Amino acid sequence: MAVAALFFLAFAFFAVGQASVVRNSAQTAADASALAAARSARDDVKDAFNKALREGDLPRLGDLLAGAGMQGAGACEAAETMAVANHADRQTCERVDGPPGYAVGVRTQGTVGKSVIEGTEDKHAVAHATAVVDPRCTVGPKNGKAITFTCNDADVIVDPTASDFRLDLSLFYSVHLST
Repeated sequence: MAVAALFFLAFAFFAVGQASVVRNSAQTAADASALAAARSARDDVKDAFNKALREGDLPRLGDLLAGAGMQGAGACEAAETMAVANHADRQTCERVDGPPGYAVGVRTQGTVGKSVIEGTEDKHAVAHATAVVDPRCTVGPKNGKAITFTCNDADVIVDPTASDFRLDLSLFYSVHLST
C-alpha cells in the first residue's frame, strides 16, 4: 500500500512538472510574440526616419523618436507568426501607448497531456506579455549633412550621405518587454 501511494505521489509530481513546462512554453511564446509585434511597429518608421535623416529634418526626427509613425500595420501578423513558431496560437494583440508597443496573449497548441490527475489531457496554457519601443536617443545639432544624436549618454554622429551608411533602427530604439 505504501509503495502504491509513493508511485501515485511520484506521478502527481510528474503531472505538475508537465503543467509547468507547458506554462513556460506559453510564456515564451507570448514574450516572443509581443517582441515581434513591437519590432514590426518600430520597423514601420524606417522609410520616414531615413527620409528625415537625408533631409536633415530635426523636428521630424524628434517626432519619430517620440513614437510618431509607428502604426503597426503588420504587428499582429508578426505576433501570430512568432506564436505559431513557438507552438501557440495568438489569442489577442492590442496596441498600447506611452511608450508605443503591443500586448499579446497566446494559448499553447499542445496540452499538459494525460496523467494521474484527471482532466489534464485537455488543459492548454495561456500567457500574456507586453513589449514596448523606447527611444535610445535624442536629436542634437546638425553639422552640414551630419546629425548628432545623444544615445545612452554618448554622442553618435550620423551622416546619411556617407557611402557606407546603413540605417540600423536598433541604434535609435530599444524594443523590450514591459511589465
